[in-house]
Amino acid sequence: MLLGLFILSAVLIKTSLLGLGWISITIGLSGYLFCRWFNIKLDIKLTDKFKRLFITGAALHLLVYIGLITKLFLIDSFEDLPTFLISHLVFHHAICAVIAAALTFLAIRIYLQQQKLTQAYRQELS
Repeated sequence: MLLGLFILSAVLIKTSLLGLGWISITIGLSGYLFCRWFNIKLDIKLTDKFKRLFITGAALHLLVYIGLITKLFLIDSFEDLPTFLISHLVFHHAICAVIAAALTFLAIRIYLQQQKLTQAYRQELS
C-alpha cells in the first residue's frame, strides 16, 4: 500500500510539473479520499502526511485557477487578450513548478518519516 501511495504522489507531482491542473486536482482529491475512506495498514502519521500532500496539491492548484479567473475578469478589452494569454502561460507554468517542488519536498519528508519508523520497528524487534 505504501508503494501505491508513493506512486500516486509521484504522478501528482509529475502532472503538477506538466501544468495539468485539473488532472492534478482530480488526483489530489482522489488520493485524499482514498487515504480517508480505506483502511490503510500504515502508521497514522504516514497516513496523515499523505492526506496533507494530496490535499495540498489539490488546494494549491485550485488557488491558481481562482487567480486565473480573477485575472480574466480584469481584462478591459480584446486588445488585452494576447497579453493575458502570454502572462497566463508564464504565470501558470511557473506556479505549477513551485507547487511540484513543494509536493516533492512533502513526499521526501514522508519517505524519511517512513524510514525512521522502519528503523524504530527493527530496533524494537532486536
